[in-house]
Amino acid sequence: MKQLSLVLNAVLLTAVAFLYYKVYSGSQPVAAPAISGSGMPANGIVYINSDSLLKGYNYFNELKETFDKRQDSIENFLTSNARSLEKEVQNYQNRAAGMSPEARAAEEEKLMGKQQNLLQLKESLIDQLQEQESVMNDSVYYHLSGYLKEFNKSRNHLFIMRYERGSGVLFANDSLDITQEVLKGLNSAKE
Repeated sequence: MKQLSLVLNAVLLTAVAFLYYKVYSGSQPVAAPAISGSGMPANGIVYINSDSLLKGYNYFNELKETFDKRQDSIENFLTSNARSLEKEVQNYQNRAAGMSPEARAAEEEKLMGKQQNLLQLKESLIDQLQEQESVMNDSVYYHLSGYLKEFNKSRNHLFIMRYERGSGVLFANDSLDITQEVLKGLNSAKE
């Protein structure tokens, strides 16, 4: 075990010596990144705060408002139908004692059919909502990515990253934030 430790230390010492030689031998000077007029490294990495972007992006907010209205309408429709079915069930329960077994069976079958239909309708409407949300997200993505391609033609950034709270990025320098500039362009392009 001692020999393994000695061998590893020797290898590490050799690697450190080699790196020291390469860095300080002065063979090639390291170029500093070019700084643009805004104080940002030219062709560098910038980011967009996605939370701020979505709050301020008019096109997204219009789509979301339409989607939310549709979602509320569907919820109200389903709630109304569920209450109506509940009343029918309660009405049946109040009348069931005076009904013949055949009439009770027929009424129960009818109510179960209505319940099944309501569940199928609910699933169908939820699927429609999910599809609408997917189309909305795709539309926002294509508008944003198309705009960013045009936006970046004159700026030549290497990367335009997305930053959001809770993401893998713990800190981002505010000088690299282009959110407001992108928002202005996006909103004026959609008008």
